[in-house]
Amino acid sequence: MEKGFITSLIVLFFVITSCTDNNKVAEENFEPDLTGSWNRTDDQAEGNIVSTYTFKSNSSYIYRIDWFGFNGEPKTELTSSSESTGVFKVEGDSLFFQNLNYGSGLNSKFWIEGNVLHLEYISYPADAPVLTQVKYNRID
Repeated sequence: MEKGFITSLIVLFFVITSCTDNNKVAEENFEPDLTGSWNRTDDQAEGNIVSTYTFKSNSSYIYRIDWFGFNGEPKTELTSSSESTGVFKVEGDSLFFQNLNYGSGLNSKFWIEGNVLHLEYISYPADAPVLTQVKYNRID
């Protein structure tokens, strides 16, 4: 019973969010050419986390995360990093990621305004679906 209720709630959430005027973006904003690098910085009390997507013209991507200033180091010091690779596909306003390292994927709506890439997707912190929006700045 509980699984059916949660599934119904998720479907209802998708229907409601797909029908709102706030989520409508003009067709000219669905730029299929993501080629290049985009990043964002998340400031933390102990350090900074820099996430970077690099989209290549052959539909492959690299996602890199750099941690600066953790473990007592200065915020200018790289203390750790992680990198994964995959392929992506654009269909209309949707961006589909397939991670080759872990076999997992991410489906996201996207749009580009100026030099800012917006991604919008459902995440599941604490087992509850949450609409998540993140912005990446063009760096090349």
